[in-house]
Amino acid sequence: MGVLDGIRVIEWASWLSVPSTGSMLGDLGADVVKVEDPIRGDPSRGMQSGELPGGRGIAYETVNRNKRGMTLNLGDPEGQRLLHRLVSGADVFLTSYSRKLTRSLAADFDTLRQHNDQLVYGYGGSGWGPKGPQSARRAYDVLMQGISGMMWSTGDARSGFPETVAGGPIDMASGMSLGYAVLAALFARERGAGGQEVTSSLLGIALHLQALNVNTTLWTGKPIDRFTDTFGSPMLAYYRCADSQWLIFCEPQLERHWPEFCAALDLDREQADAALAAGTTRPLLDEQVGRHSRDYWLTRFEELGCRFAHGPVNTMEEATATIQVLANQFVTDLDHPTLGPSRTLGFPVSFSESECSIRRPACDFGEHTEEILLESCDVSWDDIASLKKRGVIA
Repeated sequence: MGVLDGIRVIEWASWLSVPSTGSMLGDLGADVVKVEDPIRGDPSRGMQSGELPGGRGIAYETVNRNKRGMTLNLGDPEGQRLLHRLVSGADVFLTSYSRKLTRSLAADFDTLRQHNDQLVYGYGGSGWGPKGPQSARRAYDVLMQGISGMMWSTGDARSGFPETVAGGPIDMASGMSLGYAVLAALFARERGAGGQEVTSSLLGIALHLQALNVNTTLWTGKPIDRFTDTFGSPMLAYYRCADSQWLIFCEPQLERHWPEFCAALDLDREQADAALAAGTTRPLLDEQVGRHSRDYWLTRFEELGCRFAHGPVNTMEEATATIQVLANQFVTDLDHPTLGPSRTLGFPVSFSESECSIRRPACDFGEHTEEILLESCDVSWDDIASLKKRGVIA
């Protein structure tokens, strides 16, 4: 049983951030209903759609598991009425659309709370934050990496170029933060607070992901040190091995572990100490690490029982196959109706008494429309036929 069994979520959202919130709530056991326009659908269906069998999109599959899907034309008054009926029996409503659009389609918080005063309304429709003169501007993950200072601080200090972080980290983190806010609001509701609106934004979470950098700048009044490959310490650095693979060391307690580090790398201690004092350890360590393969060094460190923090710089293929990832179900098995037996992203959290599970893969377009209308909206099959004819549903 999931911790959110019995919780109903209505999601009217597109792209990655807010749909990832719905998926995460679904992982925890919530019944999540994804609402899409019967003509346009969620545009993320077309992202990376040529890379999987059946034209399925990797982005869509990633953030839309554990949902039932339906179509609904909210530009039609009957579509709005049906949405309000769904909301009347729901606990949570999620949207990624602008204030202007939600108001025009009677899907804003003030309208929906008239149909359910206990509703938790999760709003992720402003990437720039819900307040301020730029709140209505369009926003995407990589754009916010630039706006938030992340690209500048991630960029290499030597070249001066900014750098992006791949994989949509701000989208996913913003989705997590909205889920966190939704769960807190549900808890507050249980204590008598009633329903309320909660918000998350790409800009806000982009700054929080850089908490140390942000506060360093705010508290010292100085720009942060930009990225280099040594982080200012030979034990906070990465090095190329003889097989062109990379090792990373991430040990902040240099004085404590320096003797062990030198012994493990078979360094001449007097020479290493002199290089450390002169700030010239990089050439010495580049040469020494480059004498052997990555596996040689990792095996040696294991045999010596080295305590300093270290590891391989993995490719994604390597990272998703490590013993720790598999042991903790950070990657898990999925029997997909189109893709067949496969592996997919698992769960970042676990519970001692409850479970996270993938009960269903990402829903097909309008896959459960009739099922949801029949169970939740007091309609008949004749009504459904009429709704299809009018274009209210697909």
